[in-house]
Amino acid sequence: MRRRALLLLGLCVLVSACGISEDTKPRDIPDPEKQDLGGAATPGGGVATGEGRIYLIGPATTGQTPLLQPVARSAVTATELLNSLLSGPNDTEVSQQYRTAIPTGTRLRAATVQGATLRVNMTEELLQLSGSDLVDALAQIVFTSSELDGVQQVKVLVNGAEQQWPAGNGTLQSAPLTVYDFPGRVSSAQPAYPAVPTPTDGG
Repeated sequence: MRRRALLLLGLCVLVSACGISEDTKPRDIPDPEKQDLGGAATPGGGVATGEGRIYLIGPATTGQTPLLQPVARSAVTATELLNSLLSGPNDTEVSQQYRTAIPTGTRLRAATVQGATLRVNMTEELLQLSGSDLVDALAQIVFTSSELDGVQQVKVLVNGAEQQWPAGNGTLQSAPLTVYDFPGRVSSAQPAYPAVPTPTDGG
C-alpha cells in the first residue's frame, strides 16, 4: 500500500509540473509570441450590393473602346463611395474583365461638398497617369462622384493643390469637371430606339 501511495503521489507531481500555471497579474506578451488577431484586409473591391454606384471600365468588345459601367456598392457618403472606387473591382468583377484606370495605392485625402461642387483631394499616384488612362481615371472619379445627390461638378485636387486636367477631348482645363466633359465614355443603360417602320402602300 505504501509503495502504491508513493507511486500515486509521484504521478500527481509529474502531472502538475506539465500543466500551465495561471498568471496572478497581467503581463506583456513577448513580440515573438504575439499573433495578429485582426483579419487581413480583403484585396480588391467590396461586395457588389447596395444603393451606391461606382464606375469601372467594363469588358472590352471587339473593335470598340471599353466603356465605363456602373456597379453597385454599399456606400452612402462621398468618402465611402470614393473609397469604394479606389478599392477597384472585386474578385467577381475581375473575372468578368472589369478594371480600373486609377493607380493602385491612390488614397482619398478628403471629399468635401461646396454647393453643387464636390472637392476630391487625392494622393499623388494619380499624377503617374497620362493620355487615355488619365482621362479614364478622371471619368471614373467624376461619374462616381456625380452619383451623389446634388453634386453636379467635381474639382479634383492632388495633395490639396489644384491641377489642370484633360477632358474627354484632351483639352486641359482648370475648371471643375462634369459628366459632360466625357461624352461617349459611359455605357448607356437606355435601350435602343425602335426602328422607324417602313411606310406601306396601304398605310
